[in-house]
Amino acid sequence: MKNGNKAAGLRLPVSTRAMLLPLGVVISLGATAPVFAQQTSANQPSGGAAPEQKLEGIAAVVNKDVIMTSELQARMAQIRQQISSEGGQLPPQDVLQRQVLDRLILEHIQLQLAKRANLSVSDQQLDQAVAEVASRNHMSSDQFVKTLQRQGLSYNQVRQQIRREILISQVQQGSVGGQVRVSDQEVNQFLENQAAATGVQYHVAQLLIPLPDEATDAQVRAAQQRASKLRNSVLNGESFEQAAASANPTDGDSDQQSTSQVESADLGWRSQQDLPTLFSSVVPNLTVGTVSQPVRSASGIHLVRLIDRRGGQQAPVKVEQFKARHILISPNPIRTDEQAHQLAQELRQKIEGGADFSELAKQYSDDHGSALSGGQMDWVNDGDTVGPFNDYLHRGAIGQLSQPIKTQFGWHIIEVQERRQKDVTVDQQREQARRALFQRKAQDELQTWLQQIRSEAYVDNRLYPNDKGIGPMAPMGGGGQQQPQ
Repeated sequence: MKNGNKAAGLRLPVSTRAMLLPLGVVISLGATAPVFAQQTSANQPSGGAAPEQKLEGIAAVVNKDVIMTSELQARMAQIRQQISSEGGQLPPQDVLQRQVLDRLILEHIQLQLAKRANLSVSDQQLDQAVAEVASRNHMSSDQFVKTLQRQGLSYNQVRQQIRREILISQVQQGSVGGQVRVSDQEVNQFLENQAAATGVQYHVAQLLIPLPDEATDAQVRAAQQRASKLRNSVLNGESFEQAAASANPTDGDSDQQSTSQVESADLGWRSQQDLPTLFSSVVPNLTVGTVSQPVRSASGIHLVRLIDRRGGQQAPVKVEQFKARHILISPNPIRTDEQAHQLAQELRQKIEGGADFSELAKQYSDDHGSALSGGQMDWVNDGDTVGPFNDYLHRGAIGQLSQPIKTQFGWHIIEVQERRQKDVTVDQQREQARRALFQRKAQDELQTWLQQIRSEAYVDNRLYPNDKGIGPMAPMGGGGQQQPQ
């Protein structure tokens, strides 16, 4: 692929998303929520629409931090650039501004929590994360920097944005990830339920009729009635976007608009285990083109449409595995890297001269896990060890000692004992099931946690004073806020 083509689809981190996943490099901000709601009017009273800010000022106050309009506009520009590069349709200016500001508010709250917890990101971690973003864009690091420059983006700003996302991910992992447990019984049940659907993917869209926190029975009934009318409209030929636009109010009370706006979203292709928990038992029972009955969640009433499906049974998965033993000599405060290399060479010569590998490993190896077993390692999959070590597992002759091999851990003497092809289909299926169950549970916990920290923070939204959070990633009804100390 040529550089020009790669530049057209450059994918960068743009905001907080449902973390507990690898570093976010897509725009989607929620597993079950649309990023951009449909809205029709840009001329609404204060607390409703706000014009794009052209002068520097404060967009919001978050505890003791401020979000400047320049930060808001920079983030909006980055999102607009990415949507355009991917061929997407830009939402109305006011809708974009509302939702980007709300996500920035959530970011600031989580970064404040990271600061209180003394979390940090080392330069090495940041360099690795930036390299991963470049790799996902099928570029080298140099190509990545040049592409950013061509698109008018600052490399240093992108680095800092990635640093913020890593910090937010650390906060979420500590606050939410540690609370999630997946049992073997749950994995077994998951695999039984999914056996018939292995490898099948679904192209799904949704409509959401939001409900405020602690909705009354009357509000729930009204939302259900709206959902039924919308479903009939879609079944009669309207698209989800058309149905949402026709259902949304165009004037009246701004508070009602900010909390009752019907939202549509194309969730893209998802395997069954990647579907939001709410939809996982609904979508497989739909035929292509049909719409579900209304589904209730804490966020509101959902309608789900199956646009298409693809895939079939999963093919067997085999990996190359290696059995080996090694001795690691690491540099330390009293042993330089050169001295570590020299000691590794001496130990290799002793083994070649008849000394016992196992005894020397027990005495000298700095890999304390394998040293107790005489340097013996369990079977390892291809790619499970660091680069130079993994390379030797492929090329080393069975039963022969390597020359000392350098990795970031020190100097290794390696003996490859066996190689084999291992069918790991079942292992992989179980691991995928465990990850999917973890993500489902984590998303539910994350949603609750985000609502909690949003309601506990002092937030002064200067552009939309009546907004208490937009969409399912933030509370619809707000909460008691405390003034900053």
